[in-house]
This record gives sequence, structure tokens and C-alpha cells, in this order.
Amino acid sequence: MITPSEAPAKSVTMTEIARHAGVSVAAVSSFLNNRNYGIRVSEGTQQRIVAACRKLNYQPKSQAARARIHPQLGAVCFMVNSRTPDGAQNHYFGRMLAGVMGAMKQSEQQVTYALYDLDTDYVRHPERLPLPLRDESASKFVVASAPNPSLVQHLLASGRPFVYLGQHLEMPGFLSICPDYAEASRLAVHHLYGLGHRNIAFITGPFGSTLYNQTEIERGFAQGMREVGLTLLPHLLCHGNLATEEVSAAVDYCMAQEQAVRPTALFCFHDTAAICAAGRLQARGFRVPDEVSVMGLNDEAGAATSHPAITTIHFPLEEMGRAGLAEVERQALEGRPAASGKIVLPVRLVERASCAAPAA
Repeated sequence: MITPSEAPAKSVTMTEIARHAGVSVAAVSSFLNNRNYGIRVSEGTQQRIVAACRKLNYQPKSQAARARIHPQLGAVCFMVNSRTPDGAQNHYFGRMLAGVMGAMKQSEQQVTYALYDLDTDYVRHPERLPLPLRDESASKFVVASAPNPSLVQHLLASGRPFVYLGQHLEMPGFLSICPDYAEASRLAVHHLYGLGHRNIAFITGPFGSTLYNQTEIERGFAQGMREVGLTLLPHLLCHGNLATEEVSAAVDYCMAQEQAVRPTALFCFHDTAAICAAGRLQARGFRVPDEVSVMGLNDEAGAATSHPAITTIHFPLEEMGRAGLAEVERQALEGRPAASGKIVLPVRLVERASCAAPAA
């Protein structure tokens, strides 16, 4: 089978495309150049234009037009929100991006990177969309970090291949790829309980957050506690933005409890918080893990090199990136899903030095 990039190029005019598609030249120009010339190019007309371009092996110079005709050859755009610390260099999202890039097989494939704003209403202000969306320099989108619903609405309405990594929204056509967050926190509870811990504190994200990852992690923690017969005590549940100051304050609050209800283990929303919690405990004179065990989530690079090394749950972030690329490539060939869907990937326990049986 000859692909568009392998077939011999030939000079093709818009008049020829229009004749083969059975549409006007203005419709062809409007669609390929993404310009509004006062005519509406229906979805059916667009499909006929694309079919004619492919049959004639039309190879436009514009990358945007090329992506419209051959979306499987268009660039992939990896997007995170602008509040993400360090953007794509962030350990969590950088591993996802590494998975996307590592899965690329064709020399024609490209990855672009863009930031979006969490507060902008992109449905009302499409002129503020990230550049790869505005100029159509990318044809497939892999998005991660906290979502902006208006950006999701725009992507869904555009019909472009699109997948979300790590977050989920119940919207028609929304497809996500996530680690099994609930199983991760459930595994953590079972591991700590198996070591002998009965007073387990949980340092988690902001109170009332509706983000999918936080609600699932909290659901799994509650499920795990029920399964092992433990009651989640209010004074051992600490909500906050997980900044260093708030994690330290949560540790201080937990360790100020009476001996009978003081936690012997701290479970943290992510490894960065766990590293901070372990440091705060040690600064206050508590030995980790001899007196207090500390456990995190995600398996960040720093968790393996901290002192002590942090026991955690591994999230398959690179695999999520690879699966995300495969999904948008599939959508480029077969079309977007009509219903909401979610692909959940397994997680696994990583035992290190920060957890041990509680002191007698």
C-alpha cells in the first residue's frame, strides 16, 4: 500500500479537486485554508473534498491543510495547563510525554507542545486557543493535567483526534487513559495494615476537589480502610494544597495527637508530599520508619533517592503516553468515539525503606 508520503507528488489544482468532489472551488478553498468566505462547508462536503484530495494525491504546502487531508500524518500536540509546575519538565507529565515520543515510529511524525489556561472560556474566545489549535499546525491532541472544560468542549466539537491522560470527564466522546487510582490507594492501605499499622493518617489534596484523580484516590483509601476493618478518624484526614508548608503543618497536627490515636503511618497523595512529610518528621526527631512509616503515590524519581527511599505505588505514566499516541492515531484513521470512555491501566506496589512495622 502506498502512503500519501510515498506516492509520487503531482501538481493538482483546486479546480480539479472541486470537479472530483462535485463541489465549488470556493468550498475547497474555504475548507483547505480554514477561511470563512461566506459559505458553510458542511461535514459531508468536507468528507468529499478530503476523499478527492486523497484520490488525486494532493500534497498542500500548508501543514494545516495537509493535516486536514491526512490526519494520520499530522503533528501530535501535547498540552498541559499553564499552572503546572515546570510544564512538560514536571516529572509526572514529562514521563507521559516521553511515552508519546518514544512510541513514534514514522520519521514524518512530530510532537508539538502547548500550554492552555484554566480560566479562559475558549468556547466564547476561540481567538485565545493555544496556537496549534488556532493555526491547525497539529491534527491530534494528547492532553494532561487539570482540565479546562471549555477547551475539552472545543476539541470535542472540532472532531479532532483527542485523548486525555490522567483525568476523566463524563462527556460524550471524551476518552481518557488513567492509572487505577482507587486501586493504588487501596493497595497502600493494605500494605500498611499488613505491616501492623492501625492508626493511618492520610494527607490529601484540597477539600471538596472534584478532580478525578483525587476523588478516585480518596475513594480507594476509604474502600481499603473498610476492607481491613479500620475507621477513618477525622483527625487523621488532612486536606490541603500539598505545598511544603501545608504538608509540614499536617504532619505537626497529626503528631500532636495523644499517643493512643497518634498515627504510626502517614499516607500521602503523591511522593513529593511523602518526601516532605518524612523530612518534617525527621526534623522533629521522629525516626522514619522506626517510629513512623511514610508512603506516597506515583513513584517519582526523587522517591528512590530520598532518605529514606519512599515506599510508593508505581503509576504507568510512560505506558499512558504510548497508549495515548496509539489512541489518537487510531482515531485519525477510524474516527472519534461517540460515547464517553475510560482506559484504566494497572498499578503496582514499590517497597522501599520508608515503611516498616510499628514500634512495639
